[in-house]
Amino acid sequence: MGAVNTQRLDAEAATILFGWTDGVPEIIYFGSRLADQFDAETFIRSQKRPQGFATLDNYAPISMQPEISRGFMGHPGLIAHRNEDGQTGWAGLFSCSASSTIKNGVIFHCCDNHRGLKLDITATLCPHSSVAVLKSKLSNDGTSDIIVDWMSAPVVSVPQQLSEYFHFNGRWCAEFSIDRRTVPTGLVKVENRRGRTSHEAFPGTIMLTPTTDEESGQCLGVHLGWSGNHRMVLERLTTGECQLQLGVLHFSREGRLLAGESLETPEIFIAQSDHGLNDMSQKFHGYIRNNILKFPDPQKPRPVTVNTWEALYFDHRLDRLKQLADAAAEVGSERFVLDDGWFKGRNDDTTSLGDWIPDPEKYPDGLQPIVDYVIDEKNMEFGLWVEPEMVNPQSDLFQNHPDWVLQFAPYPQITGRNQMVLDLTNQAVMDYLYGQLSDLLAEYRISYLKWDMNRDLVLPGDRAGNAAVYRQTCGLYQLMDRLRAAFPKVEIESCASGGGRIDFEILKRTHRFWTSDSNDAVERTRIQTGFSYFFPPEVMGSHIGPAWCHTSGRGFHPNFRALVAGYGHMGLELDLTAIDSSDMAIFKDAVARHKQSRHLWHNGKFHRILTVDPALMGAAVISEDKNSARLVMMQIDRPRSVSPPHICVPGLDSNTNYQVRLETSPKIAHRASRSFDNPLMQGGFVLSGALLKSVGIQLPVLYAQTGIALALEAQ
Repeated sequence: MGAVNTQRLDAEAATILFGWTDGVPEIIYFGSRLADQFDAETFIRSQKRPQGFATLDNYAPISMQPEISRGFMGHPGLIAHRNEDGQTGWAGLFSCSASSTIKNGVIFHCCDNHRGLKLDITATLCPHSSVAVLKSKLSNDGTSDIIVDWMSAPVVSVPQQLSEYFHFNGRWCAEFSIDRRTVPTGLVKVENRRGRTSHEAFPGTIMLTPTTDEESGQCLGVHLGWSGNHRMVLERLTTGECQLQLGVLHFSREGRLLAGESLETPEIFIAQSDHGLNDMSQKFHGYIRNNILKFPDPQKPRPVTVNTWEALYFDHRLDRLKQLADAAAEVGSERFVLDDGWFKGRNDDTTSLGDWIPDPEKYPDGLQPIVDYVIDEKNMEFGLWVEPEMVNPQSDLFQNHPDWVLQFAPYPQITGRNQMVLDLTNQAVMDYLYGQLSDLLAEYRISYLKWDMNRDLVLPGDRAGNAAVYRQTCGLYQLMDRLRAAFPKVEIESCASGGGRIDFEILKRTHRFWTSDSNDAVERTRIQTGFSYFFPPEVMGSHIGPAWCHTSGRGFHPNFRALVAGYGHMGLELDLTAIDSSDMAIFKDAVARHKQSRHLWHNGKFHRILTVDPALMGAAVISEDKNSARLVMMQIDRPRSVSPPHICVPGLDSNTNYQVRLETSPKIAHRASRSFDNPLMQGGFVLSGALLKSVGIQLPVLYAQTGIALALEAQ
């Protein structure tokens, strides 16, 4: 065992330390920033493990590419073989031959000359957010094919005290559900085979200690930025060590590398905190804001949006659309989105996907009349729904090009929502879609595309019958990149039956997520809470839906629906022409309140507020200068106690006094208790930040499915 080499990266609040002898480097420390005079050699020696009985003579570390040839007994980071006989190259040893310094990071150059493979591992550490970003690149320098069955992004060695993890799961209309579990000895594998990021298996996890909560304790969040099939391997070895692997799940031979070719993993994003889950989330939020989000006009507030889907569905009549636009403008909307049903022959979901021209019966003069009315008469932006990756069998496109869909002959093509998936590995398809979309964007003043994707992939084969999910995902990125380059002022929303395509990589090309197809305010509260662990509020599409939610069969008071929608990127998705004046007044007030506070929600430090009552959930945002804060609390079910708990407001300045004011109507809160003689209900009060953080605010009793909003301003 030779001397240990080290490489250190520093950020404002964190240090990541890599160590290696001759093999692939490992992450030996990622945490709070170390002193400049830190003695790495002594630290490494102090961490040397004892040699147990009945073990190999040499300890095999969890490197960023753990190898069975070094005696690593866990799940290897790379499973591959040479193609000519299936034997050569199935195992081997990488050695770290050199490293290169790059901006905020390093590239480790590793090679295995016997197998003819090179491995480059790139690691950066964002100096401001302290988020680490890692990826690997495998190059085939041999003379024959390499078949890669599994290649993890750089493997994370998880500190042993982080003995629990968040298992993100869900389904359509119930995205971002969380089970908090203990890491068992052995292997946990989570896979997604749906061809998109999926509702069911968000590609990430959070490792934490048993005592970690939102405001205290150690945690480590890891996310794979990838919008296709993926796999997560979490394994606690009998040595007590724990490894975390994330990477692309390749279907048969998708990982084939010809001589001279390379395969690069998606990036993984890692945020660490010693101060709880909210601090970890704030690091992810800061990284997204500074490194991923590319708004055409960064200074423009996120526009309040009205979407036509749950108002009109397929019933597109110009007079009805104008009435809805009138109501949208009255309520305070700044963007009007024409959803599904506008294109040729589209009267239900069985037909016309792929034929992206305005329906001549509904729009005899094209989209120009409604575009002009929305923009010129109502001073709103105009947005349009599209689903470019899909085609209906009943469409001109399919009739002319039945070979343009993903398929695996002779097996049947399984439809979903009466549609098939276009083959984005076919350049003719890509050119057609770019032409259709660019024609629309060039002809009409469209500032926003709601980009939908409404089905999973089944038997996704290209024209030659080869599995194509990986290349399909890359094709999607290429199509979006091409459109963004040609139309840089157009914003795009990522929608996939709601929250089926939410990840950092798609966010590099989009500006907003449709978080869920559910506008059920109770479900939305849970979904938005889970979403917030990785993503900031300004990309969280959150709409006021109809009084009766069509995805759950439940109804809610307008105040509650407005409250839940008000702390993300707010919108409305209901028939505003059919509501009474009292509901309209509630929605106008909620929109106005959102506009007054969105600069805080979309730029400040976000905190989840979880209480001893699991049915009482909330969110808070604190301005960077700590002079302003906003708080929403939502009682999603019947309270568990007669009197609700005090709500401590984190992140305030202890030495500053704050005026605490109720922003929502006190009427509902007054009805829920016999009396509540508290200054909160009579204009508010002033308390120090120290007391508000430690003792908190006494809430009124809240009925199930009601809530309140509070404003705090420094005095």
